[in-house]
Amino acid sequence: MLLRVPFADVDMHGHVHNGKYFSYVESAINEYIRLHELSTAFDPATNGIVYHVKKVEIRYDGAAGFDDVLDIIARVAGIGTTSLTFAATVRHSGDGRLVAAAEVVWVCVDGATSRPVPIPEPTRRLFATGER
Repeated sequence: MLLRVPFADVDMHGHVHNGKYFSYVESAINEYIRLHELSTAFDPATNGIVYHVKKVEIRYDGAAGFDDVLDIIARVAGIGTTSLTFAATVRHSGDGRLVAAAEVVWVCVDGATSRPVPIPEPTRRLFATGER
């Protein structure tokens, strides 16, 4: 996913605000799900299952600023009993320099009780057979 950094995302030093990177990564995860036609697996109306973000870890390796074009790529890094782990990288699109790397863990929960439940088998199969 390519993103041109808008002026609103930078601080007074001209760097992207640290917290904005999570927004970028979240958009890349959504794009991954859309690209691999997995959206129906995350529709709570389908099975009463929702996913909550459990953990976010971002490592900053470089800087990005206003008008930079970033290439943000997400992928599934792991499938647990009740969790999905996504990995993402944020790179400058021109030269590929790494700006940040992230790991995001989603937990599958029952929409009515908010208690963790196993990832439904059809969803597990979709991710297991999909591009990783």
